[in-house]
Amino acid sequence: MSKIGFGFERIGLVALDRPRLFSALLLVFTLVLAFFIPKVNFDGNVTSVIPRSSENLIAFENQKRDFRNFSRDVVLIIRSPRLFTASGLENLRDLQLDLAITEGVSSTVSVFSLPRVDKTSGEIDNFFPEAIESDEEAKKLIEEIVRTIPQASNLVSIEKNAAVILAGLDIGIDTGANEKAFRAFADLEKEVAAFAPEDFDIAYAGLTPIGLSIMETLIDDQVKLTLFGLLLGAVVALAFFRCPASAALCAVPPIFTSVWGIGFFGFMGVPITYMTTILPTLALILAYADGIVLHHHWMKLNRASENTRVAQTENLKAAIKRIGPASALTSFTTALAVFSFSLSSSESLVEFAYMGVVLVSFAFLSVIIALPIFGAVCIRFRLLRLHAYKFDFENLWQSLIQFFSRFPAAIALVAIVAVAGLLVVHTKLEPDYRLTDYLPYDSKTRDAERMANDVFGGRSMVFFLVPTVEEGGLASLRNRERLGEVTQLLESKYEDGRIFSLISVLEDFDARSQARILGYLENAPDEMRRGYQSKDGSQLMISLRVSSGQSIGEGSQLLLELEQYLSSLPYGDQVTITGFPILLATEFTIMINELRTSLLIAALLGICLIGIATRSFFYCAVAAIPNLFPILVMEFLIYLNGGDIDVTEVIALTLAFGIAIDNAVHVINLFEAERSEGKGVHTALSKAILEVGPALLGSTLIICSATLVMLTSGLPILPAIGTLIIAILFIALLTNLIILPANILSYQRVLRLNRLSSE
Repeated sequence: MSKIGFGFERIGLVALDRPRLFSALLLVFTLVLAFFIPKVNFDGNVTSVIPRSSENLIAFENQKRDFRNFSRDVVLIIRSPRLFTASGLENLRDLQLDLAITEGVSSTVSVFSLPRVDKTSGEIDNFFPEAIESDEEAKKLIEEIVRTIPQASNLVSIEKNAAVILAGLDIGIDTGANEKAFRAFADLEKEVAAFAPEDFDIAYAGLTPIGLSIMETLIDDQVKLTLFGLLLGAVVALAFFRCPASAALCAVPPIFTSVWGIGFFGFMGVPITYMTTILPTLALILAYADGIVLHHHWMKLNRASENTRVAQTENLKAAIKRIGPASALTSFTTALAVFSFSLSSSESLVEFAYMGVVLVSFAFLSVIIALPIFGAVCIRFRLLRLHAYKFDFENLWQSLIQFFSRFPAAIALVAIVAVAGLLVVHTKLEPDYRLTDYLPYDSKTRDAERMANDVFGGRSMVFFLVPTVEEGGLASLRNRERLGEVTQLLESKYEDGRIFSLISVLEDFDARSQARILGYLENAPDEMRRGYQSKDGSQLMISLRVSSGQSIGEGSQLLLELEQYLSSLPYGDQVTITGFPILLATEFTIMINELRTSLLIAALLGICLIGIATRSFFYCAVAAIPNLFPILVMEFLIYLNGGDIDVTEVIALTLAFGIAIDNAVHVINLFEAERSEGKGVHTALSKAILEVGPALLGSTLIICSATLVMLTSGLPILPAIGTLIIAILFIALLTNLIILPANILSYQRVLRLNRLSSE
């Protein structure tokens, strides 16, 4: 049955015949890639998966270039029981002044930035006096500013004893902006730690703290996932084989795969992101899976033969010939599942696909080369305990065989009906994504984002870029009238200070006072002017404050409403709506739908690849239902949990399918091998299940054990992927040991009846 592996299993036989040459190649290749491990970079940028050519991303980047880069604002949330006392307010003011002169901070805004404007003269003065004399005066000032200036409620919360300082980071939008932002944020944190009073509880929200929090967790996770994944897999292998040498031997391919995989990221200069962080662990899991099946068959042959070095070597070659083709095909099917991500319009997901294919290839090469070479070492030094292993559970496999043998047609029919029904659910799932759900569980930034949303109504901004009627910016009356029309329309829909527009400030004053205020704004610092007027004066900006915890579904609905509101204006289609919430709502919806299509394509191509490899459409047919069933069952459970599916779940389903279909390949491989020896269908199938069942159970246990380490990750994306993979693998184990054999028996019977009827 070597044809199903396209001959790639021969690499293992050549390695076993030339151990010194391949040992040298292994050593050199490993050392080269290990050299690049310290050069691996990590990227916590949550927008990295959005296509660079996206119109929405271009609009978002243009807003940052033409106005101020609000996406780099750091939101400091300060809480203290004495915050709104005289001393507390003075401390808050001093903290803002200290931040204003911190390197890398271009602007600061707090309640002390709000002016008091004389409505009669238009004179602008500080709202707060230079010195606050008493706690009573402090309380009155805070109550007055909240009452008279609606925007003040965005900066202070009397009920929660909380206040906000917005710190703008001066880092630009060029290449390397993320690193600059992280350094500026680190300086800001040091400044706050040095000057803030001890009783000020300070949390940080914003895209920069979010990115840094994700990046720090990525670095911690990569070490933890690799080391503990290897350890857990080795422990289960030890329990499975009852032999330390066998456990160590099964750990060899994952060790090489981990070093190669992580080093390859450094070699290629590709940063590890919150998406690609799964790939080294995935490759490690695959190496364990195929390694355990190969080693299991080798040990089984050893126990049935003489305990000599020659016999064990020949048994290892026989195991490679029998299991190697299936391992090659399973690598192809998994690589195909990962490669399906390249169908996305996202450059980052295309990169994910290419890197994933390489790492899956590494997993196969480590099994087919490293395991035989180290197996030869075990043979030479007689390290294997051939009779220590007893994990066959023959009664279990006999019961399974009796079950699918008695009711093959019924099992096959029920499975077909179930899959048909579950496909309906697949079409009803809606895309979902919440940025805050992807923050590390123990992250202070996660708490800060929640606080910003609960206490201040959110810190994310939706921007409306209103084209001017003529030159002059705000100095033009016609431009101000247009800005006023858009502002009035939005304020009629969104109240409670959520809308900010300079026209709202100006409309309370007479023409003389407005002219004085406009003159003040004209001479204001560039950083301040670009908060409401573009660099060239051709656009004016209005902002809407929303929760950073809203889903992309809610964001899409918001965008639809905004577009409908603006459509009532004759120039409404010229108003650009942008901002991070809009970017997420539009692009992640597209991306999730693309990934769901990729999942179906991966499933179809994976099943077709089995047919191509076996040169038989029959095996496509029998493998389809058992391997679609686990994916669709998990989608059904996701549907019951709310009806939404996010990017994490789609990626997990695709990866899990690529791993789960391996079971079908191994069953088909051994079934066809038995058939080639002249055995009948039922006999060949029974022998295949008896042989491969224990190996598949063992490999599933080891894979799931290695996957368990994902549940310890601080990033919610990895526990979600890990949980789905574990659940799908156990379901796939059952479907490929029950539904797949039932399909083989019932479909063979249908084919036989058709042949008889045609005769």
